[in-house]
Amino acid sequence: MERSLDIGIVGGMSPESTVTYYQRIVHRHQAEFHNHNYPRIIIASVSFQQYVAWQHEGAWTHIARGLESEFQAVASAGADFALLATNTMHKVLPQIHSPVPVLSILDAVSRQAKLRGIKNIGLTGTRFTMSDGFYAQGLQGRGLSVVLPNASEQETIHNIIYNELIFGRVNPSSASKFIEIAQGLLTRGAEAILLGCTELELLTREYPSQLNFIDSTKVHADTAWEISIGKLSLSN
Repeated sequence: MERSLDIGIVGGMSPESTVTYYQRIVHRHQAEFHNHNYPRIIIASVSFQQYVAWQHEGAWTHIARGLESEFQAVASAGADFALLATNTMHKVLPQIHSPVPVLSILDAVSRQAKLRGIKNIGLTGTRFTMSDGFYAQGLQGRGLSVVLPNASEQETIHNIIYNELIFGRVNPSSASKFIEIAQGLLTRGAEAILLGCTELELLTREYPSQLNFIDSTKVHADTAWEISIGKLSLSN
């Protein structure tokens, strides 16, 4: 096999999901090839509190500039391409000038939806991801219809993420609330539920259900691995 491409991960938002990205890429390679010749992975893990503050202040330009420096860091360390290990921060990706190509999570999840024949998707994530429009418009621009939770449901999911999941806490009552919201989206026409926050997979991991989910974290990590070993090109 030719040399795999080095993967840069801009993470720490939150650290819980960054760990999942790293492990997913390594474990996917081990399962496929039964060896430890997985791609080189460079991780830039930000100090998250500043980014949380900037989010809630609406200081997205500050976020873009901060993340741009992190992309420069992973590129300087040898990354051939990079990914942003968070859904919400993709809001500023168009403002970021990266020295290396960046694999958008929107490209990864929309590709997965099309592979599974899904045209209508229920979007869950942080309040920013669900209500700011950039994510739904991004999916729609890639050929998908989007079903959104109502305002109260969005606030419930947002609070679960910021008060529990980013600290690694998974509460059964929160998992039940989330499943109830997801079932409602399916009733309203969604064919699958997008876990559009990289921490939401913690809920479905601890409390599995039979609902049809697309896990943005796993799909993004898998796509990065496939690009690294040459199964996919970054433009696919």
